Amino acid sequence: MKTHSTNLLIVIALIFLARHATAEERPRVEEDGTIHVPAFDLPESAFLSDDSRTARRYFRKVYGPELGSFARDCPNVMSGENDPESKQVIRQCIADAYYKTNIYKDVTAKHDVAIDVATIGGVYTEVFTPRNGIAAKNRDRVLISIHGGGYVAGARYFSHTESIPVADMGAIKVFSPDYRMAPEFTHPAGIEDVVAVYRELLKTYQSQNIGIYGCSAGAMLTAQTISYIHANKLPMPGAVGLFCAAAPMMADGAPGSFKSNRGESAYVSAGLSGYNRAARDDQPRSPSPYFPEVAQDDPIVAPGDHDYVLSAFPPTLLISGTRDFLLSDVLATHAKLSRLGIETDLHVIEAMGHATFAFNPRDPMSDNVHNVIVRFFDKHLGH
Repeated sequence: MKTHSTNLLIVIALIFLARHATAEERPRVEEDGTIHVPAFDLPESAFLSDDSRTARRYFRKVYGPELGSFARDCPNVMSGENDPESKQVIRQCIADAYYKTNIYKDVTAKHDVAIDVATIGGVYTEVFTPRNGIAAKNRDRVLISIHGGGYVAGARYFSHTESIPVADMGAIKVFSPDYRMAPEFTHPAGIEDVVAVYRELLKTYQSQNIGIYGCSAGAMLTAQTISYIHANKLPMPGAVGLFCAAAPMMADGAPGSFKSNRGESAYVSAGLSGYNRAARDDQPRSPSPYFPEVAQDDPIVAPGDHDYVLSAFPPTLLISGTRDFLLSDVLATHAKLSRLGIETDLHVIEAMGHATFAFNPRDPMSDNVHNVIVRFFDKHLGH
């Protein structure tokens, strides 16, 4: 797939705005390329179907407010002592609250999937099996779903809505490890847990029959897992999926902090969310709590910075949306993989925000995304 230059899109947008704006309203471009854009209205995209418009109205009314408030009665997982047992109590409180949301109820009503728990490679792992049966072609194929949640949350609840539709629509078994997270654990704990599950599955399944995917932090951890697999000379999985984020790239001079939140899409998304990010940030960049003491050039932490790591990637599916604050991260990763000759498939969904395909079961565009995921792994996993 050809990727259009972001700079070209900016130029086209500026020309269009200049023709329809007074001198006071026109964007102003500084010498360093910073663009000062006046406030503008963004209507709902003309490319949305009537069903998508209806689903998005429901999202704004019901699902969206739920996402912002469902855990309000649970303690903050980042506060207090970093005791694993107490943190697990907090995370279970959050999970139980999520199960009561309309999002979760609608996903589980739409997709008939059994959820079981197993200890695999010493790691608590959820196993999602479609009750309508596993397709004959998938009896020797499985997927590992790495949940999102910023390396601090998401286990046992976001993992459900990220795994259930894929298991059902793909008629395939999906494993989701409850990997260790911040603040009680730090890198490489999460990778070690995912790889422990992967190693155990390799005893039953051929590597080319295993796919790994994740959304948001799950996508970043997927890329980091592939880098770890490469460094430790383990057999590569048949294919990977990086959704809502991609291969981390370290911010200059800031180990443990990534470029992703300083890409162009991060600023656009911030504006759509109602606040204007400062173009120049004079404050020192601080590392994520999950990456407190990592090296600037660590290829496991930031595989996107190392061509020799990306060159080893299996076929890779990348998915984002035009309103996703991490779209730039996905585009940059796609450009690097394409340059290196890796088979990669990029889908950028019109008017889709960060990870919303996992949280809007009423939107046909969410079904389209899940079908893309299913078809990609069906094409690239072994037979």
